[in-house]
Amino acid sequence: MHTSLSQIDLAVIVLYLLTMLALGIGLSRRKASDEDYFLGGRRMPWFAVGISVIASLLSSLTYLSEPGEVWKSGMTHMVGKMLAIPLEMAIVWLFFIPFLMRFRFTSAYEYLEARFGFGARRLGVGLFLVLVVLWMGFVVFASAKALAAVIFFDPVANRSIVENSQLFAVIGTIGVVATLYTMLGGMRAVIWTDVIQVAILVGGGLLTVGYVAWATGSGIGDWYNTASDYLSSQANQEPFPWFSLDPTVRVTVITVAINMCVWHICTHVANQMTVQRYFSTSDVKAARRSFVTGSLMGVVLNLMLAVVGLAVLHYYVSQTIPLDRGLSVEKDRDLIFPTFAVSRLPPGVGGAILAALLAAAMSSIDSGINSIATVLTVELRGTQPTTAHRDNVPLARTITLVAGLFITIAACALTYLPEKWGIVGAMPRTFNAVTAPLGGLFLIGMFFPRVGEFGAIAATACGLLTSLFLGYIEQIEHRLHALGWTSLNLPDVSFTWIMPSALAVTLGAALLFGALSESPRRDLRGLTWYTRKE
Repeated sequence: MHTSLSQIDLAVIVLYLLTMLALGIGLSRRKASDEDYFLGGRRMPWFAVGISVIASLLSSLTYLSEPGEVWKSGMTHMVGKMLAIPLEMAIVWLFFIPFLMRFRFTSAYEYLEARFGFGARRLGVGLFLVLVVLWMGFVVFASAKALAAVIFFDPVANRSIVENSQLFAVIGTIGVVATLYTMLGGMRAVIWTDVIQVAILVGGGLLTVGYVAWATGSGIGDWYNTASDYLSSQANQEPFPWFSLDPTVRVTVITVAINMCVWHICTHVANQMTVQRYFSTSDVKAARRSFVTGSLMGVVLNLMLAVVGLAVLHYYVSQTIPLDRGLSVEKDRDLIFPTFAVSRLPPGVGGAILAALLAAAMSSIDSGINSIATVLTVELRGTQPTTAHRDNVPLARTITLVAGLFITIAACALTYLPEKWGIVGAMPRTFNAVTAPLGGLFLIGMFFPRVGEFGAIAATACGLLTSLFLGYIEQIEHRLHALGWTSLNLPDVSFTWIMPSALAVTLGAALLFGALSESPRRDLRGLTWYTRKE
């Protein structure tokens, strides 16, 4: 067993970082206009765009959380995600892609101004910026925490000893590299580096699965049985709960499915990181191909990571081996996979797994930074980038650098999150607190023609307040108690209820405001689903 990161592992990580920078520099020589920089000239291959979409959405959060989640809920979380896929694919394929691709926008939030007005557009841009800065900050933080934990290990104390300066140094390295190659290469660099990063991610997972199968002489059936027995032994935990009306139950198959369906729907209609990918294709047909490619790749990657989690759990539990480096399942489950990689796999292979972790992180960071630059450039200049305009790229580069700085600062601030949440539980309480209200704003515009700008903004605010209240009930309760208020005994709601509840409140409030107000006087021809052919 290796008690520290080998020189070979470090060399693999450094080689990966240098390769990404070199690719960004190489692609930077090809851009000739704003449209090339922001949208790849709207000529990007559909298969590359599809891979890039799923690379952006999965990120290192999925790469760390899915194997770790197996220790907490077995295959419950994964089965719920798979159950949601047919419905979310049908909705995005039939409604969102053909609707949005008609406008030939650069920023998705241009639609909000056309549908509602300037205030709604500003609200959409503001929510998106908050979402992406927190999301990318979370990605950087989770990746840096995992890397620091395996790099700065004290074999005498049998635990990782990470000082704030060391953690911040890792955070800075990840943020700087992703920011630089994104600034240099624009959307082309984002998409093609994402393709490479997905290949590394898949390779790292397959190496882990193959090693465990060889080392233990077992297969996936043995791994599943071991996981089920392990969960049953943990305080009589049900290994495969289907549904419960109790909102405090952490996960069930149905609640995970509903939560993931809401997330995918809102992300594909309202998140510039995703919508910008489809805008970079030539037409609706190519965008749909990209979407299907990304969705199928997402199924494969999620299943692979769940199998990785089962394999690692079987490796330790079946052989009654304690977790390496003093990790605990309750606090450190998201670190079990990368720690296993550097502690148990041959030198160089562990480095490849960590490079895959970095790849998953940077595939999201570059997308977020590029999307911020695109949206703010359009907002500040107020023009549609065309092949004739070339003077917006310097502004976009400056915004890219500033966005990278803010994301790095956000990553440092997120070090104060409660450890018990884990990655899966923390996401709906941080950046995804914005996802459902922002998605609801777009859904109101598409499907609620009676709702005007005031009603849409007010409904979005109601959804955001719901999201924050449900996510921080425990903290609110403690704060009220500290101020001398009588305890309200508010339940700590499961993270799977936060986004669905926020979206339901957003849409319900919009219906109420629409019923109480006059129909909007704006010309809605072509701007709603019902008037799209006018």
